Amino acid sequence: MHNNDIVRRLQYIFNINSKDMMTIFKLGGLVLDKQAYLAIMAKPDQDSARDAQLSRHDLEKFMNGLIISQRGHKTNPDGSIVAPDYSMQRDNDINNVVIKKIKIAMAYTTDDLLGFWEAADFKVTKGEVGAMLRRKSHPKYLVVGDQFMRKLLMGMANSLRG
Repeated sequence: MHNNDIVRRLQYIFNINSKDMMTIFKLGGLVLDKQAYLAIMAKPDQDSARDAQLSRHDLEKFMNGLIISQRGHKTNPDGSIVAPDYSMQRDNDINNVVIKKIKIAMAYTTDDLLGFWEAADFKVTKGEVGAMLRRKSHPKYLVVGDQFMRKLLMGMANSLRG
């Protein structure tokens, strides 16, 4: 699954207009002009690289911006803003991190995620969801494949857009 496909699908699912999308990117630390934004949002060729239009790091900036737009900046007890984390170190981290950040941004529960997969007729257990959300260093960590990601986004679209 291409990185920009995730962004495009989230824009559709949450019905976010282009101006707000550019604001979300900016909140995450990526300032785009209209042309760069349109290039990111263009449908990719099937045979192009996963990060041809949107790098892994820029996707994570978007996800961080989504969290900030929905929940505000995370602050320390002294009131200073905590810098967003960047945990997409490898390509196989992308789907896990995106699911975690969607869950955080929209304040979804594990049951919400299970409901989205169910709406896409895809069987996922509570244990699998827990394994997806664990730290990479945990022995029971489950790397999320593209099919899990596609089905989650499809279920979100079915549930939230009808």
